Amino acid sequence: MKAEKLEVTYSYWDGSGHRRTIRITKGMTIGKFLENVRQQLVGEFPELRTTATENLIYVKEDLMIPHHFSFYDLIVTKARGKSGPLFHFDVREDIRMMHDVRIEKDESHPGKVVERVW
Repeated sequence: MKAEKLEVTYSYWDGSGHRRTIRITKGMTIGKFLENVRQQLVGEFPELRTTATENLIYVKEDLMIPHHFSFYDLIVTKARGKSGPLFHFDVREDIRMMHDVRIEKDESHPGKVVERVW
């Protein structure tokens, strides 16, 4: 089960959002995911060449996810944020434009990858 592939949509935030997708396995840790994201983005964003993975943060819904957790851990435990489930792999366009953000939904939007300085 941990070897199953997932396609994760994320948004790299450097003052504006840059939406991308990446294929990973469920067993991959957030730290390894961030390293793969950094490698994927380094061609477009040269400032990431000197950024260590430890200085990147993955923010999903309203939580900063620690680097030692795996996607499998978060999916199996059905991790939740204040606004609902963290992982429902059905990312749509900005759901806040269509719905009231105060009401819990079974939908999610892409997690944000940011440098700690943000």
